[in-house]
Amino acid sequence: MDDSKEKEFQLIQDILDGQQDRYRILVDRYASMVFSIVGNFVNRKADREELAQQIFVKAYERLDSFKKQSKFSSWLYTLARNHCLDYAKNIRRSNKEFGEMESHELEANMKVEDLPNDDIERQEQGAILEKALSEIKPIYAEAFLMKYRDNMTYKAMAKRLDANEGALKVRVHRARKELKEYINQYN
Repeated sequence: MDDSKEKEFQLIQDILDGQQDRYRILVDRYASMVFSIVGNFVNRKADREELAQQIFVKAYERLDSFKKQSKFSSWLYTLARNHCLDYAKNIRRSNKEFGEMESHELEANMKVEDLPNDDIERQEQGAILEKALSEIKPIYAEAFLMKYRDNMTYKAMAKRLDANEGALKVRVHRARKELKEYINQYN
């Protein structure tokens, strides 16, 4: 076995033995490969970054399943490609763009397993979203919540709010835009 492969196997063993901070080395080493794979499935930069992050989280969670029978890059490539194929299948099924999906939809569709800190992160993100919703115009927030929290169709929303569907689509779009700007201040 060549020296570089042996060093990589040792790095992986170190990570599995509790030196989680060393995982960054693998991320840095293989980020361009993962982004190349992801680029075949999504066009928007934010979507590529989100999908790549999911892949690296999944790889970390499943690192103990890497059996050292092949190169780590081959294992990661297969994992990344399968994740992207699942993503594409789920997007076609739900007929939504990646950026239009809510985090709970992504987690359900992608079957991303939780890391210990995920619950804390979700709570923090929920708090930021709540704060952001209180900062935007109430008519935008109301339409956004009806669409994404209550999973209502535009037709049902129009009936309940006595507004036309086109106006509600505009409200939801503006809510998403304003929420994104607000949330980006915290990232």
